[in-house]
Amino acid sequence: MVVRLMLLLTAIVGVGVAAYGLFVDKSGQAIAFATAGLFVLGVSLAIAGFITGMSAISHGRAGRGGRATLLALIGGVLMIAAAGALAGAVVFAAVVLL
Repeated sequence: MVVRLMLLLTAIVGVGVAAYGLFVDKSGQAIAFATAGLFVLGVSLAIAGFITGMSAISHGRAGRGGRATLLALIGGVLMIAAAGALAGAVVFAAVVLL
């Protein structure tokens, strides 16, 4: 339970830092803030998706197929969102470095 709350907190912080970098900050560090926020968001969503997928496997082995299917769907959506956030971080990092 504590791990899920910490992942939720890191996802919220990641969204906040990325939004600050994209919409509020007008200095030269705006892209760096957005990159850092998207990276933190992507990593936290990837870990949450992995944990949810493992939970789906354990529910499936216990015979709860409906709940396992729902958890697998949620885990997949979390992994897709993580891939998008990490791809955005890579693009912003390439902009900063090149």
